Amino acid sequence: MRVCAVGLCLILWGGSAALADSRVDYARDIKPLLAKRCVACHGVLKQQSDLRLDTGAFVRTGGSSGPAVVPGNPAGSLLIERVLSTDAALRMPPEGAPLTPEEIGKIQSWVEAGAISPENEKPQADPRDHWAFRAPVRAPVPAPQSVGVRNPVDAFIFARLAAADLEPLPEADKVTLLRRVTLDLTGLPPTPEELQAFLADTSDGAYETVVDRLLQSPRYGERWGRHWMDVWRYSDWYGRRAVPDVMNSYPQIWRWRDWIVTSLNQDKGYDRMVVEMLAADEWQPGDDESVVATGFLVRNWFKWNYENWMKDNVEHTAKAFLGLTLNCAHCHDHKYDPISQAEYFRFRACFEPLELRQDRVAGLPDPGPFQKYVYAQSYGPIAAGRIRVFDEKLTAETFMYAKGDSRNRLEGKPPVEPGVLAILGAAGFEVAPIDLPAEAYYPGLKSTLRDEEMTQARAALAAAQEALTKSQAALAAAQQQRDDIQARAAQPATAADRPTPADVVRAEQLLLDARLASGVDQQLVVQATARRRALSARLAADDARYRGLGDVEAQSQAAWQAEKQALWEEARLRLVRAEQGLIAAERQVIANPTTKPAVDKAQAELVAARTAADAARAALATAGTTYTPLSPVYPQRSTGRRLALARWIAHAENPLTARVAVNHMWLRHFGRGLVETPANFGRNGKLPSHPELLDWLAVELVSNGWKMKPLHRLLVTSRTYRLRSGVGPMGHRGLEQDPDNRLYWRSNTRRMEAEVVRDSLLACAGELDPTIGGQELDAGLGLTSRRRSLYFAIHGEAKMPFLELFDAADVCDCYERVSSVRPQQALALVNSDLSILHSRLLAKKLWAQIESTGSSDGPADSSQKNVAFVRQAFLQILSRPVREDELRVSLEFLNEQLQELAAVNPAERPGEAGGIPAPASDPAQRARESLISALFNHNDFVTIR
Repeated sequence: MRVCAVGLCLILWGGSAALADSRVDYARDIKPLLAKRCVACHGVLKQQSDLRLDTGAFVRTGGSSGPAVVPGNPAGSLLIERVLSTDAALRMPPEGAPLTPEEIGKIQSWVEAGAISPENEKPQADPRDHWAFRAPVRAPVPAPQSVGVRNPVDAFIFARLAAADLEPLPEADKVTLLRRVTLDLTGLPPTPEELQAFLADTSDGAYETVVDRLLQSPRYGERWGRHWMDVWRYSDWYGRRAVPDVMNSYPQIWRWRDWIVTSLNQDKGYDRMVVEMLAADEWQPGDDESVVATGFLVRNWFKWNYENWMKDNVEHTAKAFLGLTLNCAHCHDHKYDPISQAEYFRFRACFEPLELRQDRVAGLPDPGPFQKYVYAQSYGPIAAGRIRVFDEKLTAETFMYAKGDSRNRLEGKPPVEPGVLAILGAAGFEVAPIDLPAEAYYPGLKSTLRDEEMTQARAALAAAQEALTKSQAALAAAQQQRDDIQARAAQPATAADRPTPADVVRAEQLLLDARLASGVDQQLVVQATARRRALSARLAADDARYRGLGDVEAQSQAAWQAEKQALWEEARLRLVRAEQGLIAAERQVIANPTTKPAVDKAQAELVAARTAADAARAALATAGTTYTPLSPVYPQRSTGRRLALARWIAHAENPLTARVAVNHMWLRHFGRGLVETPANFGRNGKLPSHPELLDWLAVELVSNGWKMKPLHRLLVTSRTYRLRSGVGPMGHRGLEQDPDNRLYWRSNTRRMEAEVVRDSLLACAGELDPTIGGQELDAGLGLTSRRRSLYFAIHGEAKMPFLELFDAADVCDCYERVSSVRPQQALALVNSDLSILHSRLLAKKLWAQIESTGSSDGPADSSQKNVAFVRQAFLQILSRPVREDELRVSLEFLNEQLQELAAVNPAERPGEAGGIPAPASDPAQRARESLISALFNHNDFVTIR
């Protein structure tokens, strides 16, 4: 076989070598190729066949099969033989595409030239020494490099700038700074009143006062909630919504979104948020408000494939909290990071027992048990409930699969135990089963639900008693009427007063109907009474069974008997109604013989009702201790696996968690992360631009109890954050030395995120609805509803088109937003119903304000009023005063528009359309509407400078 392979090498070598550059350079051509395709199996962590290929010397030395190459002899080199092999069992690399002819040609040319490599070449660094796998250390804060240092952030940033011989730009003016920080912390522009107050406050701490106010605003939780919803992949449920058929995520997951917003406003520690999202049902099983945090895992649920759910849980838990691509170890050991495939499955084992459940919410309909996935089954509407996870399969086992394929379980391999990544240590990871409180595994014990059930039972009885009172009164009236008619018929009277036979018959029929109705209502009272008694008996049995309050056997028997009695009374009620139905049908057929089928149907219903009544009567004679619980009953224990995992992730000694969190916060304040790959802190990710600062901030976050508001305050009060973004006409050396601003010598100019664009438009017009939380809204209402953008449905099959234009989050993967520039964005800000409506509304409001002040101390003539209008419009929309050149151009625009619109035939003016009010009939007001529309399309409106 080897002779044949060598012969094939000789035949193919010439063709491949011809494709290669004869001047192959090892550092340029060979080392990167080996690192990309070979070193994962033949590097510092793994040396299959004792072979390393991370240096030229290692390649020449070879492994257990001898030298990998023979310098000057490509045909005799084992490496070339293996990359050329057509035998799948021999070809290298064994996975992925074979090397291209060009790549093989380069290796052959290098070997033919002597397989030369630098003598001082260093081996691949041990991945276990990677910076992100070492514990962060609070480095000493550098000595101030300038008088502008405001806090340690500046000290680290300016030290790097000084080393690069760069100076930071001056700080931005107060107007620019207020807009920047207000948008960053609340996602809404500052109001003219807020700007006026800030400019009037000349104290040293004026800016810090603004920051503290913004951090206390409930809008902070909404703004940063949307940021974290990106990272944590928030998605409303989707599938075939017209049916509806839930495939991904699940209804009522909006409660998780509201939990995120509330937690941020409360400044809940980041570590606690992590634990609650992964294991609130194990950590605080009795806290209904916390368990909705497990929506992080619910969101990954996939109806058709449990494996997909598990894979997403592993992948996105690791990316979101650890910044690791753990999914790369699903099929094999990680190619870059020291993570084995076995560790992947140990990590997965923490999620293996998972299942979803729906808990009833007081005051809302009972959602019933969780709708299990049944292939091709379409579910009915899912009632309101609290969707969450729990450990259902307490003895669930996790097995390793060949190449990650669940159909190919590795034979002979025992199930793996839950575990974490050795490279990150094991601090905090201790798996211990958890005994759940009774209300956690049996929600029917919750006082809110029990009280609600009893209230409903009492209300049903009261309604039945009220109906009986009315029907008895009606019966008495019918009896009196029948008696009066009979009395008048029995006494001599004139022809006019004497009842006819038809009157007598009609009175008898009314009396019969009243007796029948009263009989039903009497039985309804009996049935409602029995149901209330049965409920009381069930509650008493629950207290005995789950709380030790009474004799379990006796109370359960009483509940059994009371429930059977209630069922018997319900059967009797059905029987009474069936009997009445037959009487009514037979009466109808006398008057109209064509209704005979209704009699047949009524007779069949009567037979069924008698059968059910017989069965219910027979059940009364039986004995038992089972009864209907108020809710599903779940396992009384939880495995504790997820809680152990969560505590390990959120442990202060985990080297990644705080770094990853801090980097996400920095990214969204400064436009670029200190690590530019926020979901990959591994060896294949980018190195931090300022490692000492990243570690200092990570330690600071942990030392402050993982509270995020203090860190936000530290970042946005730094001089680095306050720097100007524009260099001005004089230029700056940084444009040449650091054009991408990786050293932060200026502030990065950013386009607003999609949600901020829409919300700002509403806020500027004074139309934003401040309501917080609640059921997701139909994305189709985005152009007409006044609610904030994060409350609209977003999922894999539907997004608000307006938000999509401005690069709304990809619910599958959005660890960092993209920002595009497209002509459709400008069109949306000019022509969408949203912008047209609010341009007209805002123009009307601003002009009304100016008119109202004009009667006192305000502008007197139209030209002065137009000046005031322009000034106010710039303050309202762009959050800054108008410049003199802008004022001149705006006034010219108003005049030109007035002349053009005045010439339009009134009959040709557009009217109201699609709920959008018609433009003003006054040409001058229409001109003002056009100016407002132009300002909404101004670059400064959508830009954070």
